[in-house]
Amino acid sequence: MERIVLEVDDQTAKAWRNTSAKLRNQISKNLENILSDSLNKTQKENFELLLQDARKEASKNGLTEEVLAQLLNDEN
Repeated sequence: MERIVLEVDDQTAKAWRNTSAKLRNQISKNLENILSDSLNKTQKENFELLLQDARKEASKNGLTEEVLAQLLNDEN
C-alpha cells in the first residue's frame, strides 16, 4: 500500500482525528474504492476520446472500412 495526502477543510480534519481507528479504516477503504473507480473511468473515457480522434483522422485521410478490409486482406 502507498500513502497519499488529501487536503480537507479544518472541520473534516478534526472529525477524522476524533474518529475511531475502525471507522477510519472503513472510510479509507471506501475512499480507495471510489478513487479507483473514478480514475479507471477517467482513463477509459480518455481512451475512448483517443479512439474517436483516431477514427476521425483516419476517415479524413480516406480510410474506410472497405479500404481497411482490403489492406488487411492484402497482408494475407
